[in-house]
Amino acid sequence: MRTKTVFIALFLALVALASCATAPSVPSWALTTPPPDGANTYFVGSASGANAAAAVADATSNLIAGIMQYLGVKVKVSTSATAKASVDEYSASLRQTVETESNNRLAGFQVKQKYVQTDKKTGAVTVWILASYATAELNKEKARIAALFQEKIDAVAKPEAEGDRLAFEGKAVEAAMRYIEAMVAASGSDIENADIKLERNANKARAQVAAVSFASTLGNELKATLGAAPAKAVEFLVTAGAGAPIAGAAVNVSYPRKLPNGKLGTRTEALVTDARGVARLVLPAPDFVGKGRIVARLDLSSALELLDKVPRKYDALRSALEDEIGAKGADLAYAVSSAAASVPMAIFLVDLDERGVPLSQGGAVQGGLAEALTKEGFSIKALALDPAMILLPSDKLLSALSAAAPAGTGRLAYGEGKLLSVRKDGAFFVASAAGSLKVVELATGRILYAADKSWQAVASDEATARRTALRELGSQVFGKDLLASLP
Repeated sequence: MRTKTVFIALFLALVALASCATAPSVPSWALTTPPPDGANTYFVGSASGANAAAAVADATSNLIAGIMQYLGVKVKVSTSATAKASVDEYSASLRQTVETESNNRLAGFQVKQKYVQTDKKTGAVTVWILASYATAELNKEKARIAALFQEKIDAVAKPEAEGDRLAFEGKAVEAAMRYIEAMVAASGSDIENADIKLERNANKARAQVAAVSFASTLGNELKATLGAAPAKAVEFLVTAGAGAPIAGAAVNVSYPRKLPNGKLGTRTEALVTDARGVARLVLPAPDFVGKGRIVARLDLSSALELLDKVPRKYDALRSALEDEIGAKGADLAYAVSSAAASVPMAIFLVDLDERGVPLSQGGAVQGGLAEALTKEGFSIKALALDPAMILLPSDKLLSALSAAAPAGTGRLAYGEGKLLSVRKDGAFFVASAAGSLKVVELATGRILYAADKSWQAVASDEATARRTALRELGSQVFGKDLLASLP
């Protein structure tokens, strides 16, 4: 700031000297800007003002404007913030170089001469400033600024052009991704004709996604047996247009698996299609019995994340594209059966009261389990033994039960159900029960099933609530769980 003040003071002194002598003729460079030579390009800025300070400031602005015109800079409302900031910084550097006569602030740019003339009659001051700019450095700056102004245009044009090329090559998924990138870039408020460009790319992306087709190579259903991996791998063919395979497409395949809590959930595998357009998954041995579905979906999660950046005013276009993406996939029925029903089973379950004492009039848990399994075709033999045997050590209990099982019995299910509490809730009684159950393969001693479960039942009287809690623990809990998981 001090340097600038000194500079203006020197100009004022020059003005005073000029007013005391006959005004010299204006130098030729002030009348006609020197043409470029082999190394430099020249610029002249001039202005008149009521005083030297005003004239110097305006002449500097005029000089900078000439340089900017040469560079082709036209800042508009639609110019990106990045480009504006860069141009402002460059202009400030030019101004400071002129005002301080520094030769090292901008590469190749320097002030060569200044000339001041004062009109004796009016007192008006005219200032001319001659500056040289190394042509090579000037052209570098021109290319740099041009690139800044081209950046936003390229953000839309380049991915759109790439999308067009990929679409022509039949690479529908990759093309859709490029169109979505262009769509998001066009959603910026500083893009000319943003609405037109965004809608055009949104429609192109949607058309490419719509052309994608999924098909299972296994038909409509895959059958498997509990505990044994399916003989065939699951394959989904992904094609586009007239059936051309899409290689490198990301596909998520979900299939049923039992959760830690015993309920049926899903596991998802991320796959990529091979050169044949096939996403292939080797399934593990199923851990449930029943029917489920294997679902394959086109994975464009990265595209969906990009679409979140599109302003709300384009919700209709975005939603239509998201719906198209979400609909791309295929599913396959998955039926898992068990050989358990064909293996004769002996069962021994005991009812316990709140103190853990076997109930002499028990049989509720065992009866519930037998009922559930018999309905599904199991061959069940309930062991009529002393309930107190349940209190034996585990190894002795298993040995005694195995000895008591009828010839030909393949499996033994044993355990207990214990009443935990009974409480009155208004006009009803609520009984809670918990129990444990194991299923052992007698030939090998292998434990096929082991679980602890609980249940509540409601009834109008206490005795019914107690018995119902135990019976449904056997049928609704253990029974259903065995049917779903016993190999």
